[in-house]
Amino acid sequence: MGKFTGCLLACDIDGTLMESGYINEKNIKAIEHFMNEGGYFAIATGRSVTAISDVTNTLLRISPSVVANGCMIYDYENEIILHQELLPKSDYCFAKEVLDSGLNVGIEVHTGKRIFTLNKTAKTDLHQKYQSLETTVISYEEVVSYDWNKVLFTCDEEEDFEKLKQLSKKYDKTSRIILTGLYLDGEHQKFLEQIPLGVSKATAIRRLCEMFNIKKGYSYAIGDFYNDIEMLENADVSATVAGAPDEIKQMVDFVSSECCDGAVSDFIDYLKD
Repeated sequence: MGKFTGCLLACDIDGTLMESGYINEKNIKAIEHFMNEGGYFAIATGRSVTAISDVTNTLLRISPSVVANGCMIYDYENEIILHQELLPKSDYCFAKEVLDSGLNVGIEVHTGKRIFTLNKTAKTDLHQKYQSLETTVISYEEVVSYDWNKVLFTCDEEEDFEKLKQLSKKYDKTSRIILTGLYLDGEHQKFLEQIPLGVSKATAIRRLCEMFNIKKGYSYAIGDFYNDIEMLENADVSATVAGAPDEIKQMVDFVSSECCDGAVSDFIDYLKD
């Protein structure tokens, strides 16, 4: 029996574990210690299943993890999907409406292990390069034949982003529309994502807790942005990083150091006490 036997630590990637492709060595050692002591360390990210090679190539191992903002639970060791949620096909038309709007909006459709670029822009190119995504440019008429987990929208201009948010409002009763973001080339980039209604990192982590038989009091989470709020609220012990928005700092049990200084390591040290 190790110190963390029966414990689950869910960890966001961008801005929490990693920044600009860098994971502090302190984090790597602390995560390995956590797992050697019996803990489950799970990634909980908005990235797609194929977009975390920079993490899996750096960490020695991870437990089955939450990807696509809760749309999927993926076992990286055995390379299998353990669970997934799908958008209703009736809501695919949001992407078509954006395409027809004349706005300069990049659109990615995430479906299982595949990602399609529905509208290619400089921002989709940057996003895909950062996450080492392999995508195929596709038409709307072709992509509707697939089952969609989520759609990611990104804009070059703030004005277009505001118009995009207005367009999305008619879908917020049948899909979940969330604001996400990460740092690309030193600048914070915002994304709007469409995911199935009722789905979040928190719902997927609850399912993970059932899979691993995690008892009350032994679920931990660390994140840094608004799409992490439900995950942090539902954890028994929660943490965020020093650079997180003030609203998030006020709701957690522990505020760690900056991401690049080893925020996850600090949180694991806190959990030891």
